[in-house]
Order: sequence, then structure tokens, then C-alpha cells
Amino acid sequence: MEKIEIRRRILEMLYEKFTEHPYYRITPKEFKNKLKINIRELNFNVIYLEEKGLIELQKPLEGTLFVGARITTKGVDLVEDEYRFNMMFPLASTRSVSENILAKFNLLREGIETDKNLSPELREIIVEEVRSIEDELKKAEPSYGVVKKMLDKIKDRNFEIYERLSAIMKDPTIIRILTESAKREL
Repeated sequence: MEKIEIRRRILEMLYEKFTEHPYYRITPKEFKNKLKINIRELNFNVIYLEEKGLIELQKPLEGTLFVGARITTKGVDLVEDEYRFNMMFPLASTRSVSENILAKFNLLREGIETDKNLSPELREIIVEEVRSIEDELKKAEPSYGVVKKMLDKIKDRNFEIYERLSAIMKDPTIIRILTESAKREL
């Protein structure tokens, strides 16, 4: 689980407990069991959220880092503002391309590498450009402009490969990622 996903889940857990009992504190053991993470990952992320003012930690006199955590009013406001919450702590599925999409990129690259109708130099160039698009899409904040420029290069080099790549790019996750990027860039 990535840091952003861990932080999101911590906030969701604390918010849920807050709605049931506002003074209830979740223990480190409860977090570890529910999130299936180690104490180091937990401590790193709860300190981050505490310093952001989103959670409050109950600290012991000595020993462990904290014995309980609860959400602050600032944290409650964030979780209840779905748009801001998703911007700060995006869902994994909407934030990154899936293994299925990556497998499609891999198959496309393999097909290009074995295409005897292309010169070895052109195959190598197009494979590298497809890999660059894939790498850009894997970034936390991919650039629509960069992806568009690479797509245009592939279109100029080989229209058939461009069409095969375009079919992959029509996946709803990729469209959502690039739409968000275009809004930031334009």
C-alpha cells in the first residue's frame, strides 16, 4: 500500500470512529491489523497527518510513539469535502494505471519489436516512445502535454501503431488521468 493510500485509510478509519464516538481513539494495534502495515509505516504516516493538523495523537510518557489517535475537526472537514479529500489523498484506482493497462502496453511493445514491416531503427524508436508514454502515465502527476506530444510523434512515424496505442489510451482510467492533467496545464 502506498503512503497516500495509507493516509487516506487512516483518515477514513478515524472519521468513521469519530461519527460513532467522538472521543474514541484508535490504537496502533488496531491500525496495524486493519491496514496490514508495520509499525514503522504507521508511525511515519500518523506523524505526517498529525503535523498537517488532520489527526491528534495521544502520546505516552515513554515507550511507543503514540497509544491512540483521533481525527481533528480539520480532518473531519477534509473527509467531508469529498473533492478536496480526493485531491489530497486520491484513490489508488483513479490515480494510477492498472496492471491490466500496463499489460496492454507490454503486448503492444512486443508486437512492435517483432513487426518485420518496420526497420530495426524505427522499431526501436517507436518502442522507446511507447515506453515513454507508459512511464509518463505511471507518474503521480502525468503531463497531458508530454503524452500528447509523444502520441503525435508516433502518429507521424506509423499510423497503424498509433491507432493500436489510441485504443489503449481510451481506457477510462487513462482518460480521467489525462483530463485532470489537462485541466491543471490549461
